[in-house]
Amino acid sequence: MMDKNPFKHMRDMLVAKPVPKVDVKHKVMAAIRAKENKEEKVVKKKIGLLVTVGMLVGASSVWAGMEMIQLKNEKGEVVLKLKQMSMQEQQQKMQQLPPDIKDQIKNRNAEIFKQLDTGEQIVNGLKPGEAVAIYWQLTKLQLESNPNSTPFVDVRSKPFTYTTWKDMEQKVGHLFKVPTEMGTDFKFVAGEAIYLPSDKYDEKAMKEEQERTKKEYVVQTIPLSDKLRDAEIEYKGQKGSAFLQVSILGDKNKSGGTLAENLEKVMIGDNEAVYSTFAPENGDTVHSLEWVKNGTNVNYSLRAKMSVSTKEELLKMAEQINQAK
Repeated sequence: MMDKNPFKHMRDMLVAKPVPKVDVKHKVMAAIRAKENKEEKVVKKKIGLLVTVGMLVGASSVWAGMEMIQLKNEKGEVVLKLKQMSMQEQQQKMQQLPPDIKDQIKNRNAEIFKQLDTGEQIVNGLKPGEAVAIYWQLTKLQLESNPNSTPFVDVRSKPFTYTTWKDMEQKVGHLFKVPTEMGTDFKFVAGEAIYLPSDKYDEKAMKEEQERTKKEYVVQTIPLSDKLRDAEIEYKGQKGSAFLQVSILGDKNKSGGTLAENLEKVMIGDNEAVYSTFAPENGDTVHSLEWVKNGTNVNYSLRAKMSVSTKEELLKMAEQINQAK
């Protein structure tokens, strides 16, 4: 299991070093979430290009008027807002751009994914719980585009990994609970907890080292914070795997976007949830449930391929997750 949300890094990189002659309206894309598995890099890079289009060209007009679902808790308070987004409209937006802007976006997208892939390789070499800050030098493309561009410092951490809930519970059990088994035959087989890196890095020292050594990037070890970013758990059954992502929300409600084709508000017991489906170009359709457990700030997202579980089975598993103590 690996990071399911590379687009946050994309957004930060774009905001740090904008392409010229283009209006950057990154806030609209504040919480794009990838619904496909990490290994589907071809699909992910296609989506990434469209995210870049939306962020650089201005996505507000593209997303305006699309479906929005709001989930409320037992007190009637809105705890989650999910907006449906369209890849097709972004593709049309891309086709309408002048050739020079298309080239800028494609080149910038390629740079971003190179940095993302490099960051993943660096994290793979760390021990669980270690964190780093990666200082990227300004590229020729960025400087030609905007002489006032600023370097990007990418902070990353390596997850703690577990093979049993008993062990994982020692780390995150005070924040949330999950069952060890659910559905007909799904059993906990792997879990990871990703904690946010601290912001205690020395950017001046990294900048000086980069200028002295002329390296493409400089890596600095930094402390890990005590704040959980999210946790990911894999449950395996005879037909395949179901994945559960857990995060702890802050004081404000969560707002996000989804590339799912269908959104539907459903109930998990007395808990409001959103059911969605996403069909990659090459692959099985994935369906998911997302909700915030009543009386808590725990945000759950349960997903599986439709060949692995039915909608009814997914709802039943979600009920078992909500009942875990």
